[in-house]
Amino acid sequence: MQAAFNWRARVKLGINHHLLYPASMEDSGFHLESLPGVLRLREFDVVDCYIPCQSVEREEVDYIVASGKEPIYNCPLFITPELNPHSPNIAIREKTFAAVVEHIDRAKKIAAHKIVVASGVDPGEGNRDAEKKWFIEYLTRICAYAGPKLCVMIEPFDRSIGKNLLIGPTEEAVKIVEAVQGSGHDNIGLLMDMGHIPLMGETFEHAVKAAGHHIRHVHLGSCVMKDRNDPLYGDMHPPWGYPGGENDVREATAFLKCLVESGYINGETKATLTLEMRPYPGRDELDSLQRMQEKLEQAWEGVFL
Repeated sequence: MQAAFNWRARVKLGINHHLLYPASMEDSGFHLESLPGVLRLREFDVVDCYIPCQSVEREEVDYIVASGKEPIYNCPLFITPELNPHSPNIAIREKTFAAVVEHIDRAKKIAAHKIVVASGVDPGEGNRDAEKKWFIEYLTRICAYAGPKLCVMIEPFDRSIGKNLLIGPTEEAVKIVEAVQGSGHDNIGLLMDMGHIPLMGETFEHAVKAAGHHIRHVHLGSCVMKDRNDPLYGDMHPPWGYPGGENDVREATAFLKCLVESGYINGETKATLTLEMRPYPGRDELDSLQRMQEKLEQAWEGVFL
């Protein structure tokens, strides 16, 4: 009988601050207030985070740097009429680039080596090819500005349930990455989000295989697809085992197996995996976090080399 996979020896586990405390995404004061507690959680080596505005920047930078945790910077989505990385309007594209530069600067201040970005709203099939070219131009500029020590990671999203973004299917995300690499920038890859894969109409096996060696970071989570009336319908990051959700321990085991088999979790360099889920209904953040970790341990019990 094979021994259970010693995942702690090969993985750096992370927690997403703003999903554990979702109210922080709407309130910069609460964002600042809730951050130190997350940074004190000893069981996590990594924190997925962002700094929402200049008013809290200095304090949050100090907190994150002092924590000693590896920060992975998650840029906010640019999906408003005024912000779109691949808008046909060049003025909007330039405004969006200026906005992402502010976040890149913050990522550098916290000594992040990875930063997550995404595409804008899907314009529809007839306009995708043109907007993909603008997105490639945007990413090329980002990679140049970020520099070789900061890896830019594209996060694929759905096109039909939830965020409805241009990118999009994993295979198309890979083509975008390779196009940017073709322009001379190696500091680009993919973030693989477990909760997005069902929304994208893909299987774990397909998504991980398609992404291949381009995976640089992974988010662990779920989604709701069956009940349009559910308050967490779509891409709202419900926790594993949420009633009506797509992912629980069984799915987590299947996903983790794919990551091991793909070589992302290989033992040579510790892979980063982050829990990116909201608290359980009726449970507080720390109680929810304990339950998430218990489910993660259960999932790993089914993963063998």
